[in-house]
Amino acid sequence: MKRSLTLALSLGVILLGAAHAQTPVRGGILKAAWTQEPANLDPHVTSAYSSFQILENVLDTLVTVDAKGKIIPSLATAWKASADGKTWTFTLRQGVKFSNGRALSAADVAYCLNRLRDPKTGSGNAYHLSGVTAVTAPSANTVVLTLSKARTNILGDLTSKATGIFAKEGVADKSVATRPVGTGPFKITSYQPGVGVKLARNTNYWQAGLPYLDGVDIRVVPDEGVRRSSLVSGDVDWVMAVPPQDIPTLKTNAALKVDSIPAFSYWYIGVNTKHKPFDQKPVRQAMAEVINRDQIVQGAIFGQGVANQSPIPAVNEFGQTYAPYTGSLEKAKALLGKGGAVAGFETSIMVTGQYPESVRIAQILQAQLAPLGIKANIRTLEWAQWLEEEGKGNYDLYVLSWNAMIDPDEYYYAQQRTGEGFNFTGYSNPAVDKLLDTARVATSDAQRKPLYTQINKLVVDDAPYIYLYNPSNVNAYSTKVHGYAARADQAIKFVNTWLSK
Repeated sequence: MKRSLTLALSLGVILLGAAHAQTPVRGGILKAAWTQEPANLDPHVTSAYSSFQILENVLDTLVTVDAKGKIIPSLATAWKASADGKTWTFTLRQGVKFSNGRALSAADVAYCLNRLRDPKTGSGNAYHLSGVTAVTAPSANTVVLTLSKARTNILGDLTSKATGIFAKEGVADKSVATRPVGTGPFKITSYQPGVGVKLARNTNYWQAGLPYLDGVDIRVVPDEGVRRSSLVSGDVDWVMAVPPQDIPTLKTNAALKVDSIPAFSYWYIGVNTKHKPFDQKPVRQAMAEVINRDQIVQGAIFGQGVANQSPIPAVNEFGQTYAPYTGSLEKAKALLGKGGAVAGFETSIMVTGQYPESVRIAQILQAQLAPLGIKANIRTLEWAQWLEEEGKGNYDLYVLSWNAMIDPDEYYYAQQRTGEGFNFTGYSNPAVDKLLDTARVATSDAQRKPLYTQINKLVVDDAPYIYLYNPSNVNAYSTKVHGYAARADQAIKFVNTWLSK
């Protein structure tokens, strides 16, 4: 009886302790390691993943997505489309303030969205508002978007941080590039290129009691080995990405948690369709045919992903499984001959040390393309130069990922539609353009799914992009970090995060 009472008391203490451990603690600075530094923090200028992941904690959008990818209210508490789908009316949340204490109004929202779509801004992110002909603020709490055509996916585009709302005075004094003022849970207090960004709690944040942290110290740590050792030593509490080869070891460390989830993103080879011999579809198809994607998943990311010949992963409701390429060397040789390159050729693959997996992928591709007579030289550039060369079309092949998609339109339109800002391969197929435009105005998933199946098949067959795999999103952090979870959309949100003492 005494032993039972002692056991019961002990269990009670343990359970009480466990319950206590789940009670959020306010205060503390989270030390976080980013993989690359933000190129710019103006959401209309930057296209860098690292910038948007910081802005995720600073700017709010009209609508946002939950951890499962469902669109939910943010600055807008309600919205309604007109019967013809061309007018969208949003009702703003009452009492929201910017982190500088100024009240948010519908005029601020209209200003930001109109600046994004203004050709004078020259934003590559303007495609999120393509078809929008006007953004107005008929009252202090009402925003109206007018479209030239109905577009079902407009809500998905309005979840992008490119449509994040910031105080317009930051444009006049040019501070928007380094310190945009938003309504999110944190505000930027310091931005030092090459060093990092410091965030502090926004005391005007509209969600009562949040965030728990006093701030976040974001450090730029490009070297994946240094990120790992910094986490293990306790120099940082959280890392954006850990080296995939180190994941098994990190999982055995009782002081750490490795948090992994299949991501909505994909890795691919961009093929310059303006350069010979890649202007010939059979040549592109020959490369797509001979590549062994499973080898790349194992060799480049140590199994932390799923090989795929299409961009949309199975975890997305629009997931595509079309996989026409079989790995046949003989078939690849025949295609190469059909494309007028039977003897093979010499080319280059542009990669960046900013993403070490891109270098490993290129090394594997070198070996896989060699039996076709293709000598692929690896061209490694600094990230800023890499982006410049991509923009100018100064490459044959490159390796990179496309991140953070929700709607199927985001997997294709910006990269595949003729003339769009992110169509760096120069791809153009009128049939794809027509289908993309049709899918944008389709009003139900039942209508949209067969359209995206057709789009995917045409793009995979044309091979301006050779899809490789869908990765897992892996974050690792100290067991002192609570209230954080890796997300399929790769958004990094510290609003509910807290540190135990």
